[in-house]
Amino acid sequence: MYRSRHKEDLDKRILNFLSSIDIDDKILYYDILCTKVHVIMLYNIHILDKDEVARLIRELDSVLRYPEKLAKEGYEDIHEALETHLIRKIGINVGGKVQTGRSRNDQIVTDIRIKARDDTINVIVHLINLIKVLIAKSEDNLDSIMPLYTHLQQAQIGNFAHYLLSYSDGLIREIDRLFSLYDRLNQSPLGAGPIGGSLLPLDRNMTAKLLGFDNIISNSIDATSSRDFMVELVSIMSSIMITLSRISEDFIIWSSQEFGFIEISDRHASTSSAMPQKRNPDPLEITRSKTAIVIGNLTTILTILKSLPSGYSRDLQDTKIPFWNSVELVVSTLDIMNDIIQFLIVKKDVMRRASNESYAISLDIAEVLVTRYKVPFRTAHKLVGALVNLSISNNDEIPFRSLSSSDIKDILSKVKADITVDKLLKTIREIDSKRSIRVRQSEGSPNPKEQTIIIRKRKLLLHRYSNDVQKKKKSIDLVNENIQDTIKHIVTHSNLK
Repeated sequence: MYRSRHKEDLDKRILNFLSSIDIDDKILYYDILCTKVHVIMLYNIHILDKDEVARLIRELDSVLRYPEKLAKEGYEDIHEALETHLIRKIGINVGGKVQTGRSRNDQIVTDIRIKARDDTINVIVHLINLIKVLIAKSEDNLDSIMPLYTHLQQAQIGNFAHYLLSYSDGLIREIDRLFSLYDRLNQSPLGAGPIGGSLLPLDRNMTAKLLGFDNIISNSIDATSSRDFMVELVSIMSSIMITLSRISEDFIIWSSQEFGFIEISDRHASTSSAMPQKRNPDPLEITRSKTAIVIGNLTTILTILKSLPSGYSRDLQDTKIPFWNSVELVVSTLDIMNDIIQFLIVKKDVMRRASNESYAISLDIAEVLVTRYKVPFRTAHKLVGALVNLSISNNDEIPFRSLSSSDIKDILSKVKADITVDKLLKTIREIDSKRSIRVRQSEGSPNPKEQTIIIRKRKLLLHRYSNDVQKKKKSIDLVNENIQDTIKHIVTHSNLK
């Protein structure tokens, strides 16, 4: 339809190679929304009259109700298909005016931004729901004492609540990033034209307001060709997936027979075609692979953008698939992870037993020597290290329990420390896994009292986020209502109302 100077039709193979019509269903609604607003604006600047507005809107609503009416075969994209449909249904004298003052270049990026705005809100809602589940699970596990790991080696004693809250805090930062991005995303490119604006007195601020945008992107080159919002959003999607992948990795390891800290619900565990005893955490494994796909999508978008000259290039068309795919994968994975954590079985006894058999209380002993007996930390570090080595060589099932006064005396003779045998022996025997976290004083530690305070704060923060996102959703929901009211006002006295 756009081949005004070409002497031949586009080769069918080339058309198929260029066409994005198969994936443009995702933006048909948004393209119709933008077209309605553009039609209103054309009426306001006297390009269209009331009857023309009424005919165009009536046909656009018909396509919205019955999208199957829109022929897609033989078109480069949804914009061409929709404009051709309007011309075929109501004639070129009316339908042929709809693209006045508009290019596919500003049209497509406006559609994508509006959809991205909806997608951002959807991801925030899913994040809030998952964080609520993490916090609820934390409240149930303040007494679930477990070893904490660095380098996948037992490091300190903590609890499962502390672990879950660590990831809830990471996901809260993702919400902060999405709210920040939303403000940059919610800017209108509509009316920027192909690259350099229009001779027509287009009212870009009016169309931006009707579409629920906060402002317009003022520079027409920037408006049509920039896709940095895609990079930002998929970067955040990648970061979210990395967090979910790390949770998955922990759960996969901890649900193994070697650990047995947790058990994935039967509803989330697959089985083996050959080995009847198997309970495979397949959804968690797929989360890891989906994370790689989202990161790959970000790389794809960055690589497409890296060598483009200023202005629109057709390469930008291929950013849509990885962009939309990333959001869809994140939403589905957040939903699955929510369900997995909600029905997760925590083996508190197994965790406690592993904690009691762990040398992860070593730092606690060293710090008691520092605070109570003023032993220099580096001396305490060497002293406790020597105690650990001796206890391991004695095959202690419970750390340090076999150590005698003579053992302590022998170690003190090698590690010069200003402390008596009795005081050191008393110290190592009074510290156990339960007391270890109970006496932690630093803010953010796994002390259950500290975790209870954090849970209360996070609940208040989530309540605020929920209110903020509901306000944005309400604002978006009003867009269609405001557009319909404006159209109704225009066509009230038309012959086709």
